Amino acid sequence: MKTKACWILLLAAGCSGIKPYPVEQRPLAAVMPFTYSAQPQEYTKSVGGLPDALAGALLRTGRVRMLERQRLEAMAAEQKLSLSGAIDTTTAVKLGQMLGAKEAVLGSVVSVSVREEGRSVNFATKTDRWAEVEVEARLVDVETGELLASGRAFGKASSAEKHAFGGTIGELASKEALVQQAIQGMGEKLAKDLAAGIRPATK
Repeated sequence: MKTKACWILLLAAGCSGIKPYPVEQRPLAAVMPFTYSAQPQEYTKSVGGLPDALAGALLRTGRVRMLERQRLEAMAAEQKLSLSGAIDTTTAVKLGQMLGAKEAVLGSVVSVSVREEGRSVNFATKTDRWAEVEVEARLVDVETGELLASGRAFGKASSAEKHAFGGTIGELASKEALVQQAIQGMGEKLAKDLAAGIRPATK
């Protein structure tokens, strides 16, 4: 089973153009909670899973080992460092050094847009709803604060509902559900950009 899992990892990395490092050369990295700088603020929780998605995607590249979020949060609480609001490079570097990480990932939800349009034609009415999300992330060397790589991802999702002759066709998804759909796959997109900047660990 282990051999099969290794082959799957190698194939996935090869398809993305990212070659994995030997286990002993994979640096330890930490993904910080994402900063939500978009308007409106109501979708903060809807994008809350992005850091974990990115961490999992980076791990699957075979280039890095990932620090558990619980350890990150525990250290931040112990040092009385806030992980809410804007997390700057200085805070990320400080936490990374304390936890032995070599690289840190900082992410930001840049924009979230949800719009809706209703139309009526003869005896039918149709409502369309769209969600668009833009996210960016950057990889930082914990020892030097140097920017190693950056990435940006866009996501879209839509839903429609039509009423005609007393019946309903389709079901209009909630705004929160559409935002969650829009961010699906963003972790993989960002990981592909960032993985190119991950440096092999040296003794």
